[in-house]
Amino acid sequence: MGEEPRYPLIFSEGDRGGIVHVANIKGGVGKSTLATNLAAALSKRGPTLLIDLDVQGSAGVALGINETDARYSSWDFFKRRFSSGVPVAKYAETLDVGGLISKLEEIAIGGVVGSGVVDDCIAEVNPRLHVSPAGAGLFDAPTGQQYGNFLHNLKIVRSRYKYIVIDTPSVWNRLTRFLYVNCDLNLVPVTLDALSTKSFKEYLVHIKRLIAHNSHVRLRIVKNEVSRGDDMAGGKTRTINHNRRFLDSLCEQAAIHSEKGVSLLPRSIMFDLEIPESTAIREAQDAGKSVLEHGGDIDVVKAFDTLAQNVQHVLNGIDRENITASALENRVTTACRLFAALIVLAVIAFNRPLPEITPPRPLAPQQVVESASALAIVHTFVKGDNIGRLAKHAISVFRGMVPTAQELQDYTMETIKAHNMTRLHGEPKIIDPARIPVSTTVTFYPPLTITNRLEKRMAPAYRYFMDMVDDAYPYVTGDWCERGTGGGEPHYAIDVAAAYGSEVQSPVDGIAALTTDPRGGRTVAVIFDDANAVISFSHLEMRHVKEGDAVKKGQPVGTVGMTGRTSGPHVHISYGIRSMTRYDISFGRNNYRLTDPKHMFYKMAFDERVEN
Repeated sequence: MGEEPRYPLIFSEGDRGGIVHVANIKGGVGKSTLATNLAAALSKRGPTLLIDLDVQGSAGVALGINETDARYSSWDFFKRRFSSGVPVAKYAETLDVGGLISKLEEIAIGGVVGSGVVDDCIAEVNPRLHVSPAGAGLFDAPTGQQYGNFLHNLKIVRSRYKYIVIDTPSVWNRLTRFLYVNCDLNLVPVTLDALSTKSFKEYLVHIKRLIAHNSHVRLRIVKNEVSRGDDMAGGKTRTINHNRRFLDSLCEQAAIHSEKGVSLLPRSIMFDLEIPESTAIREAQDAGKSVLEHGGDIDVVKAFDTLAQNVQHVLNGIDRENITASALENRVTTACRLFAALIVLAVIAFNRPLPEITPPRPLAPQQVVESASALAIVHTFVKGDNIGRLAKHAISVFRGMVPTAQELQDYTMETIKAHNMTRLHGEPKIIDPARIPVSTTVTFYPPLTITNRLEKRMAPAYRYFMDMVDDAYPYVTGDWCERGTGGGEPHYAIDVAAAYGSEVQSPVDGIAALTTDPRGGRTVAVIFDDANAVISFSHLEMRHVKEGDAVKKGQPVGTVGMTGRTSGPHVHISYGIRSMTRYDISFGRNNYRLTDPKHMFYKMAFDERVEN
């Protein structure tokens, strides 16, 4: 992008513009949809910039922006400090002293006052609407200095755009609070369904606390994606009307100045409009356009235009005394800035530049959601490695479950995406999951898209059985009776897949018993607990013990193979309780009733806890 602004700074006298922050802690309320279409509506009234700080990047995509169109992303508003020394002659007839000093500072101490052109992280939708797209850096939490960079850069773009709209992620954190305090107007979109309104009530508590310490914060609520009367059932209509009355009752205390003094009067913080739910909005997003440009529903177009009018009205009513004071302060401190610049120049002349520091690795999204760094599985790929096998191992470890084919595919792509977004300069990008470059180090985090309500109970049990196989990345492929209600024969065991020839180790002391049959192939059983229990390992390739041998805990009893009826190398682990009546298997003179092998793990864990 060029070093000069794309257009002269021409603001109408009666319209001041401002910075609008769109936020809500709940997802699915149309936050990004409202931000993009509001920005499009405001662009009819003046040059508008949409800054997408939501790492999902929905705002840029909805307006047809490819993140590669900008050299940098909105994260660079935090990461970098851009130069404010734009060609002053573009905006004024004479070049003032402040402009000359800014240029001198940029050349001498660009790392302090800023360097480079902010236009590099801005893409054009049309001549009056521009977007700073989201980027992977937004996974990081900004530091104190980076918040200062953002305010510095925001001041630069504010001098070029009449309106700035900021879209943020659905969280309540330091960044959100920072934007609430430093933006001219905060818009909270709320749908009228029960869950959204309940979430908003909790969200409002945090906002009120923030406003109590920052009285200048302006809040307005927008009823968004409201179902139309013809499409609603009776119960849904009652819920929407109830929530509508609740939202309409929300007020703020407005200060009214008069000759007699100052009065505090209640004023609604709810805009008197509703954005209707419409397929036209989704169709416009699919086309990469705003609904105002794409059309298709005149009611929606009018609603967003009315919203822009309301926003314009609120922004024009903001007290500008602080802005005037800030401008005066800049003029007063010009001499001080020149003096400081000369001092820094002297310091630089007698010091060598610092060596280039390698930037830290960005955080993966999984690390934001949970403390995954301690749990992460890191693997450097060698020739012949399969990412699917590693993904199955990770799911077994983290979630304690056997994934479906779709879940496995989703997690594999989730892992690849996290790698590509967090890789450092020079590290290879993964294009094809089937062809991962040798020496590529990939980190597997707990899945975001896969959950298991029994995870805390199941994951330790899965690890217990996987530890019986001496392989770096074993995984569970079959659980107890998993096919019992889904067709086929019930599966009375736990299957652990591993590399062919991996050692299989006994988890207990006991006596070895051997069998061979067409279904289970070569099997080694370990009878323990005074012959009251047995654990057996089937489909073995080799057996390291003989009938009647004493077996110690941790001793290898055989190797993973494919004997018997099997589709791949794995060990079939069964657990039985001695029975005098009904039984499933026999070893020597003892008969055993099969039960879920996880019961063995829970019993062992309980006995160990009691002993300790």
